[in-house]
Amino acid sequence: MDPSSTECAFTSEYTWCVPTYVVILPKITGFISVISSAYLAKLMIYEKKKKPYHRLLLNMSIADILSSTVVHVVGSFMMPRGTAPLSRGNLATCDAQGFVVQIILITIPYLNASLSTYYNLIIRYNWSDGQIAKVEKSLHLIPWALGVLLSVVVLVAKQIVPGTWGCWFANIQYPPDCDSAETCVRGWNSSYYFWPIFIIILLAPLYVAGSMYLVYSSTRRLEKRMTQYASHSCVSVTDERRNRRKSRKVMEQSLLFSSALLLTLLIPLVEIIINELGKPIPIWVHVVFALTNPLQGFYNLLIHLRRRSGQSKIREVSKRLSRMLRREPKEGDTPQQQMTAVTTTAVTMCATEKVSTSPVEAEA
Repeated sequence: MDPSSTECAFTSEYTWCVPTYVVILPKITGFISVISSAYLAKLMIYEKKKKPYHRLLLNMSIADILSSTVVHVVGSFMMPRGTAPLSRGNLATCDAQGFVVQIILITIPYLNASLSTYYNLIIRYNWSDGQIAKVEKSLHLIPWALGVLLSVVVLVAKQIVPGTWGCWFANIQYPPDCDSAETCVRGWNSSYYFWPIFIIILLAPLYVAGSMYLVYSSTRRLEKRMTQYASHSCVSVTDERRNRRKSRKVMEQSLLFSSALLLTLLIPLVEIIINELGKPIPIWVHVVFALTNPLQGFYNLLIHLRRRSGQSKIREVSKRLSRMLRREPKEGDTPQQQMTAVTTTAVTMCATEKVSTSPVEAEA
């Protein structure tokens, strides 16, 4: 590796040293995520009928704005000079950045776990928004409280070290050639702290993955139950199709949010495994990380816009059908036209009066 292309003082030993373009890439994708999360937050703030879903997504957007700004856009600027390309900071700025980064590393996965819990309560247990409101504060506060608590631990223990794109908590020492508590400025005995905290972080995506399965299986059972007990009357058939469509849309929404989290965490997990094996991390892995990890805010925005687009289409189709079917008999109609108008109006009223108002429908 050419030292002139990396600006790294530890070119031969420092395993996190990467080419300059690898450090610049996440600043670009991170900025895209900041803009996406800011726009998503605006949509949530100006939402007329706010539900727990909107408030959770607002909280996630705030966390992503903080994460993308501090971790990726600012990134290496706060690292001690000479530890990475574009590093212009010192140990004090490194500690400040690492403290925020550690909060985010805990908070974002657990906020996604809160969103998964919300979907489970709606789909599996048929909770209303009023019931969810009783536990909503916990869904918001627990991720932040856990993140702040563990950040204080690693800061006090001097476990924040320069990483690839910024300072964070990792199972390495700084400087990389230190071998004692006296010579290691940061990260001595890091494994005693790293693995317990790593397991705590890992529990969140595992919970999200488990929730994905539970949401999917619950939706499948709901669809089978609807099919089994549906009669052939206009009301039950309409309700069955309507409920199946809407429960599936809620399930898809939940799975997409969960998949977005797992996508952003996959490459960091690969990097940690490679680093623990004592092998250098390939440049292509860093590049994939820079192109995928900073973009969770962008993913969240696309998923939410997909939901809004689906709702708009459903509402528009419903309005058109209603206008077509709710036609009163007019003077001058033939007897056949009058009978058709009365029949279609009765069928429409029959279908709409019995529409389900379950939380699943309300969410979809």
